Amino acid sequence: MDLDLAQVRAFLVTADQRHFSRAAEALFLTQQALSKRIRKLEDALAVSLFLRTNRTVELTEDGARFLPHARELIRVADAAVAAMGSEEQPVRLDIIDNRLSPMFMLRRFAEQEPGLRIERSTRQGLEHSLDPLIRGEIDLAFGRVHDLGRPLPDELEHRLVRLEPLVALLAPEHPLAGNDVLKLTDLREDGIWLPGLKGPVEWMSYLRRLCDEFGVPIDDSGVSFDLRHTLEQTRYGKQRVTLAGADMELAPDLNLRVLPFEPSPLFPWSLLWRKEKPPPALRKLLAIAGRTSRAEGWCDHDPARSWLPKGDAGTTR
Repeated sequence: MDLDLAQVRAFLVTADQRHFSRAAEALFLTQQALSKRIRKLEDALAVSLFLRTNRTVELTEDGARFLPHARELIRVADAAVAAMGSEEQPVRLDIIDNRLSPMFMLRRFAEQEPGLRIERSTRQGLEHSLDPLIRGEIDLAFGRVHDLGRPLPDELEHRLVRLEPLVALLAPEHPLAGNDVLKLTDLREDGIWLPGLKGPVEWMSYLRRLCDEFGVPIDDSGVSFDLRHTLEQTRYGKQRVTLAGADMELAPDLNLRVLPFEPSPLFPWSLLWRKEKPPPALRKLLAIAGRTSRAEGWCDHDPARSWLPKGDAGTTR
């Protein structure tokens, strides 16, 4: 009898997690795909490996007996790959822009796995990463999977990893700077200041959906050459409110007031990769991303106190 290592690995992760949904997330599979692998392994062994109820997943006696052998099988298989001496290639990853949340997430991933090797690119929007992903020019991309101007290609998988809150930035002298939170409706008169109003198509669509829903105008007057220039004008120019992602590093010397919004707009960041079997380094990064997202509650939110576009809300669980 020949055992499928992917099926054995699926059994091991499920045995460790004792939860099909969490195991599927750790393996970056759907629950249906995970169940199919387990079922095929059970058919090959002619035994039941798990006792399934609505609330728990427990090993059967046969499953408990198979577990140490499964661990040894995977250990030997991984050792055999490592013994070939082939150096793991770095993950080629597009992060849209060095200032945005993907850089925050990568730093957190590196804390979990200091040896992580990554080659970064900045294609300025997920719509520019789709074809390179399909062609194999990059392995992974961050972005919002809705409003890309084209359907998401069938060749790609995606998984939500972060709901990033947006925050208001304003000068300490601004009339609203003394608030603990800033209601979006407070900005219906003056609007949100975003000079030049440019960015990836999925960001621009998100912003317009947000402002349309709450009746907030966008003030795109003026010129800005980069983020620092925008923040300097926010601090020392006219009394205006701009916004940024909560994960963005801001210049502390500007002493800007940073306030949460009410309700809190959440920008959904997903990871995208090709459906074909990912190489080891990419599998490792996907696993780290899943563990970190769950451990730090990156996708936790209260729908009554937060806001997502209707289509994006369907990507959360």
